[in-house]
Amino acid sequence: MSTQAQLTLFSPIKVNLYLRIVGKRPDGYHDVETVMVPLDFGDKLAFTLAEPGITMSCDNPSLPTDDSNLVMRAAKKLADRFAVKRGAHITLTKRAPLAAGVGGGSSNAAFTLLGLNQLWDLGATESQLGEIAASLGSDINFFMAGSTALCRGRGEQVVPVLFRLSASVLLVNPGFGISTKWAYESWAKAAARLTVQPPDATLLLHALAEDDLAGVCEALYNSLEAPSAGKFPVLELLKRTMLAQGAAGALMSGSGASVFGLFANAADAERAAATVRSEFGPSMWTRVCGFGCPVV
Repeated sequence: MSTQAQLTLFSPIKVNLYLRIVGKRPDGYHDVETVMVPLDFGDKLAFTLAEPGITMSCDNPSLPTDDSNLVMRAAKKLADRFAVKRGAHITLTKRAPLAAGVGGGSSNAAFTLLGLNQLWDLGATESQLGEIAASLGSDINFFMAGSTALCRGRGEQVVPVLFRLSASVLLVNPGFGISTKWAYESWAKAAARLTVQPPDATLLLHALAEDDLAGVCEALYNSLEAPSAGKFPVLELLKRTMLAQGAAGALMSGSGASVFGLFANAADAERAAATVRSEFGPSMWTRVCGFGCPVV
């Protein structure tokens, strides 16, 4: 039995380089085809052995720490699945913006499963953890895989892909969130009027494997972007600003409201970040990131 009483894990966020909605499923979710990449920026989770029971604290008071939080739901589902008798206290240090389309909550849930499996010395298999992850949310399996991936189904079918892109990412959040439910409902209402044909995802995968920044940017796509930018014009303005400042491409991530630009180097991305803050004001959260997956 493990004698480890405490464990700390990094919980990265992600961006979607490609997100195509294929259609709606009978269960109410949507079938998607998406390429997601983890970043080297994210939150921190600390796990401490405790008396029976699971508790959670967070340094961001806007985030609930009850059973509505994916972290708590993941922890309790794991404990129930393996009849865990020990308890744990989970401390979340939140650095990523909330409801931002960058998968913060899903990542936190994924690393809660991984962390508690280790803390409690459960020996749960990848398959067992994957089943729990799939029952909780669409992006959790991606974060557990730990690499750039092509995801299908509602996001739980994860296929790692070759990744050699050496660009820098400027991530910008305008200070508000977009409900995932609203984003998908708005896409469904607008789908008949949307005429832009998505590029083939294989074009993006080829460019990622070749470290072809221009090719990657030609293949960027997000089905949810048009309806979201229609309601929130600042998203398109932010993209245009990043492109004017040298981004090779820009896109909204996930269901928004974060947008990102891809730059050839970090210095250019930092200069663009300064311009965004200057032009749009201090409500704009900016962060220059690298990709969190290893370069093959």
